[in-house]
Amino acid sequence: MDKIVIFFSSAFGLGYMKYASGTFGSLAGILFWKLFVPDIYKVQIFVLAGIFIISVLFSSLAEVVYNKKDDRRIVIDEVAGVWVSVAFLPKTFMFLFLGFLLFRMFDIGKPLFIGEVQKIKGGLGITIDDVIAGIFTNVILQILKFVIY
Repeated sequence: MDKIVIFFSSAFGLGYMKYASGTFGSLAGILFWKLFVPDIYKVQIFVLAGIFIISVLFSSLAEVVYNKKDDRRIVIDEVAGVWVSVAFLPKTFMFLFLGFLLFRMFDIGKPLFIGEVQKIKGGLGITIDDVIAGIFTNVILQILKFVIY
């Protein structure tokens, strides 16, 4: 069971990258979104709910396996967050690139209350700050989409 938890919580092993594991997890998230998530917005709602639940669950289990709060090898939360950042947007290079870039800026910088919500215990605390970073990113990109289109 521990191997399954490690596999999924590390986004198929990307959490074990020596440097920038969160960035690699986010890049993988963008690639998975582009390749596997349909452009149907109603479906995306269920996909987002699913990855949120999966991230909270596997992050909680991974904390037990690693015996450490929010271990750097846990990057499934980055996948969840970056998916939120590009949801309901065209899958163009510009939106995917900006979604990745802005998400990483919010995730690393943790402005406003993002850093505070990360203090919540367990998988919810691990995941929620990334989801909020994704929401901030998505709002900015939705405004950009409105201006462009």
